[in-house]
Amino acid sequence: MQTDIFLQKALVEEVKDILKGYTSMNNGTYCDFNVYPQNLPAKKGKNDEDHFPYVLVCLDEEQINGEEDPNICSIYFLVGIKDENQNKQGHFDVANVLNMIADRLLEKRLIADRFRITFPLTKKFQEEDTWPKYIGGMSTLWTVNTIQIKETEYD
Repeated sequence: MQTDIFLQKALVEEVKDILKGYTSMNNGTYCDFNVYPQNLPAKKGKNDEDHFPYVLVCLDEEQINGEEDPNICSIYFLVGIKDENQNKQGHFDVANVLNMIADRLLEKRLIADRFRITFPLTKKFQEEDTWPKYIGGMSTLWTVNTIQIKETEYD
């Protein structure tokens, strides 16, 4: 069973719901957030920045630690916005989006009735000045179904 893929799909839908009605600037107008699994869509041209503002929900790694232990799946969220305001405060918008996602996930704890968030939850913000683009991320850990190992005649 591909539980990591089902988790990613469920989280994409959850983030869409979290950010419903929340907007950010792109090319001088307020836009709804785009939510994508794993990667941004292919650009349509050299200056195509229609994907802003966005949240990527990305599979990172999965650990299988033992036969009786739950599998641990790492998912990270990457937030990107484009804010051309000269005050260079776009990181507040990135932080707000990450806080909204973290608050909902920690409040709800269980996604799609089978994926449970665990600790730690880690946020990271860009260290370099990339104005007018701002990026931040959050790493999360999830317990997913334990793989059932079939016993053989030698077990």
